[in-house]
Amino acid sequence: MEIPGRVQNGVVVLEGAATLPEGTKVTVCYHARADAGPQPPKRRIEVPLVKTDEPGTVHLTAQRIAEILDEQDVSPRRLWDRAAC
Repeated sequence: MEIPGRVQNGVVVLEGAATLPEGTKVTVCYHARADAGPQPPKRRIEVPLVKTDEPGTVHLTAQRIAEILDEQDVSPRRLWDRAAC
């Protein structure tokens, strides 16, 4: 049996006069919107290797990561271009 419904406030609400007995097990199939379009494939990123004597001692803020990339002469643009391949 297939019963249409919509999610309202995080709860599936059946459309029409359809009712199911309390405790009925159901399976919900999500039909993606046609306008959503295909999702681009996920790509792995490369992060800089930070060598230290004690793991967890380097606090990696956005600023510190930028400094490390500059030290290793790795341009963020070059990383982006490589990831897009």
